[in-house]
Amino acid sequence: MVKSVASNHELRVRFSHPAPSPCVKICRLEGNVCVGCKRTVEEIANWSKMSDDEKHKINARLAQR
Repeated sequence: MVKSVASNHELRVRFSHPAPSPCVKICRLEGNVCVGCKRTVEEIANWSKMSDDEKHKINARLAQR
């Protein structure tokens, strides 16, 4: 598996803006993961308490799921 590495500039730009919610209003769990947004139950439950930095990191990982 090839991982892309973001430049420092890309990281500054990405993390300087509020993180959007990945919710697509298709809320159905299969196991521990939502089939709509691909977040885990834990990520969904803690979303409102997370920093924007944490949210951006989760959003980046969702693209790999």
